[in-house]
Amino acid sequence: SGGPAGAVETRRGEGAMVVAGLSRLRDLARPLTGGTPCGSGGRARLAAARLRGGREEEGAGRARHASYFAFCGGRSDGNLGSMADVDHDPPNAPHVPVLAREVLQSFEGCNLRVFVDATLGAAGHATKILRRHPEVELYVGIDADPDALSLARQKLQPEFGPKIELVHGNFRQYESLVSAALRSRGLSGGVDGVLADLGVSSMQIDRDERGFSFMREGPLDMRMDPSSPVSAFEVVNSYSEQELGRILREYGEERLWRRIARAVVEERAAGPIETTTALSGLIERCTRSARRGGKRRRGGAKAIHPATRAFQAVRIEVNGELEAIDSALPSMIGSLNPGGRIGIISFHSLEDRRVKRTFLRHSGRAGDGDDRVSKLERYTGIRAEDDAELGGAAGPTLRLLRRKPFVATEEEAERNARSRSAKYRFAEKTG
Repeated sequence: SGGPAGAVETRRGEGAMVVAGLSRLRDLARPLTGGTPCGSGGRARLAAARLRGGREEEGAGRARHASYFAFCGGRSDGNLGSMADVDHDPPNAPHVPVLAREVLQSFEGCNLRVFVDATLGAAGHATKILRRHPEVELYVGIDADPDALSLARQKLQPEFGPKIELVHGNFRQYESLVSAALRSRGLSGGVDGVLADLGVSSMQIDRDERGFSFMREGPLDMRMDPSSPVSAFEVVNSYSEQELGRILREYGEERLWRRIARAVVEERAAGPIETTTALSGLIERCTRSARRGGKRRRGGAKAIHPATRAFQAVRIEVNGELEAIDSALPSMIGSLNPGGRIGIISFHSLEDRRVKRTFLRHSGRAGDGDDRVSKLERYTGIRAEDDAELGGAAGPTLRLLRRKPFVATEEEAERNARSRSAKYRFAEKTG
């Protein structure tokens, strides 16, 4: 078969296979097009058939989505794309809650007799949860910021009055704060739901005098609780160059941590750094040459401000945010009644990593963690904490209802810029 005759015979065989294939396609097309796939009106009928097929596939996808939410107690229609069931906050609201729809759906179907909001803020999530769950008998709202508590009281008291118990404190003391709130109402036992919205609120960022924003002129403060003894001023002006480098490296995952720490120490030798704009301006100047011509962010988005990571690092140090998460998460899980649910919203990788690892450990799946190299290790060679350093669980006490976190839809990200970096994880207590 290696000669010309063999080659001709091979081509004839291939041609016959092609003809047979085309004939088979015509036979398959006839039931959809009345036997005239390319005749008068055939193309239109074929397009209509394809559209019906696409709709059937879309319907099957929705059914799969609905089955997931039926499993986790969510809406039976599986409609994640619409915000119609969540009342929109006015544009001038002091704090617009992120991922509100996802939070409500994660607690759908639960009997929330006692609920704890560990980071109450301006009560954005609280208002929506209380309206969706009229069965709530006690809603404990905890916040370190007295101004936030005052605003929340004004918002919640007229509509929900006796159900509300507001507590001033940091959620790192979760166990003692919640126990005291339950005792004050003559209640005992656990709680049916816990929610924590980590990080700083837009309400705090927008107030110049709180000193959280590098875009606004204000004192170097950054304290979520104004009564706390240490402010950003003390951190920036009294920490050694080595200590500053450590928090920039570990809490900000800032690759230029050495340069920034050195510049801060040199600058304050001539006088204290007192304002947010003085610090952000210094960081911008000392890193300009290293950042010039740097890569744009994924999708072509504009690069973040040079002071973003440094301000995050200082804020985390001032408020002990990561230590609070490590301390509170096991207590939150332990306080849940069987079938109760916990939901945590985080805004950067250091927070989300802790939430993810804690949930995995308490579900008996500690080995399923993400082994990718973190930014901290990539830039500094220093490995982040092992699971053992963050505490472990004796046995499975949580059921993960969704492995991947929820993130903001394009619609929400457009309306609320703060939601773009938010991740929401939730789980259910077993037993």
